[in-house]
Amino acid sequence: METYLGNIRIVLTGPEGAFNIGSVARVMKNMGLEELAMVNPAEYKNDEGYRGAVGARGILEKALIFPTLKDAIADTNLAVGTTRRVGRLRPIFCSVEELPERVFPVLPEGKVAIVFGREQSGLKNSETDLCHLLVKIPSSRSFPSLNLSHAVAVICYKLFTYAMVSEIPDIAEPVPSDEVEGLLDYIQSVFADLGFFSKGSPRYVTTLFRKVFGRAMLDQEEIENLTHIFQRLHGLCKSNRSEE
Repeated sequence: METYLGNIRIVLTGPEGAFNIGSVARVMKNMGLEELAMVNPAEYKNDEGYRGAVGARGILEKALIFPTLKDAIADTNLAVGTTRRVGRLRPIFCSVEELPERVFPVLPEGKVAIVFGREQSGLKNSETDLCHLLVKIPSSRSFPSLNLSHAVAVICYKLFTYAMVSEIPDIAEPVPSDEVEGLLDYIQSVFADLGFFSKGSPRYVTTLFRKVFGRAMLDQEEIENLTHIFQRLHGLCKSNRSEE
């Protein structure tokens, strides 16, 4: 199963320090992960970044750079956000221990993004909304904030050790996130046309469907069937309105 680790993408959102970025590359290589992506990173191809990376300079050189988190996860099938803050807008759907069981069924046919926030402020609510799952790394209440590379190390270690000892259950081939996002955009447009958002924001509806669809790991047939259902619903509602 170690070969499936190549289908995991570590995504750093707005990383600020070159040495920290290099340290992330180093721990990734320690744990058999190779694909690093970053959203608007600080300059990292310098002496400080290479010093942090030590023997993992190649991961830095091949890192993918994106302008937004949505772009960074568009071709993945499951996006997992890491957070230390919890609450009504950030429900935790799995523990670190449970994370590999959510991730590995996707890997034979798909790609998973593990998303980390900024060193000082973490992920914004608008960014956690884009994630299908949220995971919180346990830490001391007296000092809960982890260094970025340490947080990446904890997650990568859990994934690496699981890959050494476990078998992957079968799962249908999931569709990439950009296809799910297309369905979400259509659902939002249907709801808007029906006046559903007249007294509120569409954010909570889109976020809810995104997380439900993400955990369900929709395949192509399911996407097509759901699209047909919402098209049919939309058509029936418009027909009923025209008859009033």
